[in-house]
Amino acid sequence: MYKLVNAWMRPIRHVVAALMLVGMVGAISAQAAGIGAGATAVDRPMESSITDQDGEALHLADFAGKPVLVNFWATWCAPCIAELPALAQAAAALAADDVTILLVSIDRGGAHKARPFLDQHGVGHLPMGFDPKARLSREMGVRGLPTSFLISADQAKQWEFVGPYEWDQPDMLDQIRALLAE
Repeated sequence: MYKLVNAWMRPIRHVVAALMLVGMVGAISAQAAGIGAGATAVDRPMESSITDQDGEALHLADFAGKPVLVNFWATWCAPCIAELPALAQAAAALAADDVTILLVSIDRGGAHKARPFLDQHGVGHLPMGFDPKARLSREMGVRGLPTSFLISADQAKQWEFVGPYEWDQPDMLDQIRALLAE
């Protein structure tokens, strides 16, 4: 039995090791670039539309003139759910800095699935977008959830945050403000 389980686990251990290596390389490159823990500067297109709460087309260009933190998440993603309260608190803390936090659900059920879920978790007041066909998330290179992008007001700069974060913590809020001041 041990040999069977060990043979089955070997490929999983290799995948986990590779993912850890990718994470370490990303963190090292972000620190070397002076970006700060967790953030990686990226240059990706953002042209695909998603839908808003009313089913209307929503483009990230609609947010031009204001910094926006776009958080890709799903109802089935436990780390995504865990960071929702911190995102709500960060939205309140960053309101004076004119930063919008946009929650983008990639749930296939779109607004019909995600909207009640967000309301149930007390974050239904945050701006929402729905990407049920994952067009925008693919375009932006999202490879796992949660993934967030901080986009400058002029939309010339963007930083990627892969994984869950404690968005409401003072050092994280300071990092967001510092990135946007660059």
